[in-house]
Amino acid sequence: MNPQSETDGEADPTACSRAKQDALRFLAYRSRSQAEVRLRLEKRYSGRVVEQVLAELRDQRYLDDASFAREWRQHREQRRPRGQGLLRRELQRLGVDPEVVRETLDGFDAAENAYRAGHPLARRLAGGDYPSFRRRLWSHLQRRGFDHAVIGDVVSRLWRELADPLNGSVDADSDQQQRENAESERADPPAYEEGDHHGGSGDPGQSGASFPVD
Repeated sequence: MNPQSETDGEADPTACSRAKQDALRFLAYRSRSQAEVRLRLEKRYSGRVVEQVLAELRDQRYLDDASFAREWRQHREQRRPRGQGLLRRELQRLGVDPEVVRETLDGFDAAENAYRAGHPLARRLAGGDYPSFRRRLWSHLQRRGFDHAVIGDVVSRLWRELADPLNGSVDADSDQQQRENAESERADPPAYEEGDHHGGSGDPGQSGASFPVD
């Protein structure tokens, strides 16, 4: 659909109202970056309408890229840890300003995130031979974006702990949580591949209820 046009030099109030409701429905599914909402609205509305609606959403705190990026990092670290570079690319792909991304990732603990990312698989591999354990866990962590030095340390740590559970303290999700995470991985697409999916009749004010897990 072509963007709606205004003939009086100002954004059409009716178009602005419709655009804002569209944006709020889009935000009801999960938190969004400003770039995501802009891309969504530009498919149907003029630039003037889009800019006015985005300004209103920022003023009303429905849109806040710094807050969005912090939530994204927290969600990833809790549910699907990955390397800093991969997390940075995710946020930039979602349109978050590079400086905001840099501030968001300050203090990132690669070793702890790699440990949490690798522990569920390591437990399933426990009891096997070390070469197979190392190969599969290494590939798993490499796909998650961790560098070789971190992977090597984490693989060794997990092997020692699982070979002698009394020799280390494992900080990991319960078996039930791991199963739930695995189910989420299969069910939810990556956020930046969602296309036009959005929530339905949820409370527009409750944006950021959840993030997709990939």
